[in-house]
Amino acid sequence: MLEFYFSYCGVLKRLRSGALGGEMDRLAEHFFTLGYKRASATIYLSRIARFSQFAATRCGPMPISQDVVDSYLCTFTTDTPRIGAVSALGHARRVAPERFLAAVPSVDNVRMLRF
Repeated sequence: MLEFYFSYCGVLKRLRSGALGGEMDRLAEHFFTLGYKRASATIYLSRIARFSQFAATRCGPMPISQDVVDSYLCTFTTDTPRIGAVSALGHARRVAPERFLAAVPSVDNVRMLRF
C-alpha cells in the first residue's frame, strides 16, 4: 500500500525499515481508508518513519516503551513539530498497538489522583 503514496525504491526501503517498518503498509492503508489526502498521508507516514528509525536504535524489535516515545518527543525544540509527531504516533498506536507497551502511570500521577 505504501506504493500508492511513494514511488522511489530507496524511500520505500527506508519506510519499511525501523521499529515500525513491518506496520508501515498497514498504516498507509489506514490513511487511505480514512480518506486522507495524499499530501497529508505522506506527511504522517514520513513522521512515523522518522520515529521508527529513532525507536529502532533504542529498542530494536522489542515493543516500544513510553520512555522511547518521550525521549523522541523531547528531541523537538518547538511545539508545532512535537504536536505533529504526537498526532502521527497516535495513529501508529491505533493501527499497531502490539508494537507499543502500555503506558504505566508514574508515582506522581497516582498521588495526584488521590488528592
